[in-house]
Amino acid sequence: MELIAPGNVQPFDVFPGYQKRNERRVFNYWEVGALLDGLARCPVPAVSGLNEGPFSLDMHDDSLRHARYKQSRLSLTELGKAVLAGEEDFLHHNPIHRWWGGTELTNERLWRWDLQSRSLVAP
Repeated sequence: MELIAPGNVQPFDVFPGYQKRNERRVFNYWEVGALLDGLARCPVPAVSGLNEGPFSLDMHDDSLRHARYKQSRLSLTELGKAVLAGEEDFLHHNPIHRWWGGTELTNERLWRWDLQSRSLVAP
């Protein structure tokens, strides 16, 4: 979300890669696409401007859909700005259900990263 905060950002600007602003290598290509979908396509989005989706092989195989996706201009919604500022919690507005590293993450069972202690905090 930090990478989207300046606004007018295209989706692939937030994907990690060589000589890109996103130098974090936590998520792979498909995971970043899925996370971006999750932030933009939910009951109360944190990201606006994603013109195409879902981020899937079908979208990649359709040149028009893929072009629309790449040309999207992303920005943070009010919720996204509040989440980034630490004033709001995304999970209070949206359901979370995904698997990551063999762990099922849901609103009720969401592990958190504590930046100060640099450790995971159990739900």
